Amino acid sequence: FATTSKATFDGTHPHQWSPAQRLDVYKGFSDGSLRKCPGTNVEVYICHNGDFEFFDVGGRTYDLGAIQTWLVSATGFPAPCLVDSCAIAGVMDLLRTQGSWQLSSRYAFLFKLDHGSLDYNIPNSTLFASVAEIFDIAFQYQLKTTRSPHELARGRAILEENIMVALQNENKLLAQLGIQDESSLSVFVRETVTAFFRNDLLQAIQTFMKGAKGSFGLCVTTSLDSDRQMVLAARGQTISVAFYPEEGLVLYGSEQAAVKAAVGVQSQDAWDRTSSLAAEGVVLSSLAMPFDSPMNSPTKHTPSKSTQSTGLSCKSNWSSPSATPVKLSAGS
Repeated sequence: FATTSKATFDGTHPHQWSPAQRLDVYKGFSDGSLRKCPGTNVEVYICHNGDFEFFDVGGRTYDLGAIQTWLVSATGFPAPCLVDSCAIAGVMDLLRTQGSWQLSSRYAFLFKLDHGSLDYNIPNSTLFASVAEIFDIAFQYQLKTTRSPHELARGRAILEENIMVALQNENKLLAQLGIQDESSLSVFVRETVTAFFRNDLLQAIQTFMKGAKGSFGLCVTTSLDSDRQMVLAARGQTISVAFYPEEGLVLYGSEQAAVKAAVGVQSQDAWDRTSSLAAEGVVLSSLAMPFDSPMNSPTKHTPSKSTQSTGLSCKSNWSSPSATPVKLSAGS
């Protein structure tokens, strides 16, 4: 791809599958008080060095071509280009759902109900928006007692029960979703609520890396997290991160030399760390927006070193026995 000229080739990074959308999204998972933000801009971008070859959906493994075809129906948007990296952006569109009932219900339908294959009718966004309204009405009732994500998650059993009762009267809606029995409805409601609370950016990339086969040097950012967080992940391709606290810089790339020599400065406060894990994901998070919140407890972020002067923290927490280490290199 172009590195010394205009990046106009088809397939040039960064990649985005779904164009920007305006959705109702709840924010405040990190600061302990949820608030509804109507018409929030939602979009996902990824940069990827490597090869995306297969992905697991519903316990079955599908090749890239099948995933690309499925993504057109699953997202409701055509493929912007046919390179493998763009499909990663499409999968991330489906996985990063925290705070959105519409995206979370789509996730539960696609990944948690057994469809037997990728060849089935997928409802459009209008139907998932209708489903989201039912979930939101029940959730609004819960919000009258507390806006704490932690307390709301603890009371999710009541929330799920109220949603079940509401959906049982929506025969036409359930028929369009292909839900024909109470067991499937229970799974759909439970997994939608779980995704609403849990599927933040870190959880999304964990889910992707667990199901993906290939080699990955991956960076993922979303408009919902752009003020506080981005995620790097690697398998079969190294990623290096350099911190320059005095200069207020954090650099990342596929080559250590690039991030160590990129700005030609020396930083006494830069820190070293080389991973000994088989694979690793790294979250860069703004310390101004603490993400060691109750709602992130399902992913159990582990303690890590931080660079206070840049207002960023770096955290990593998962491994896979079949992958190549992520390398974090100092800026000096």
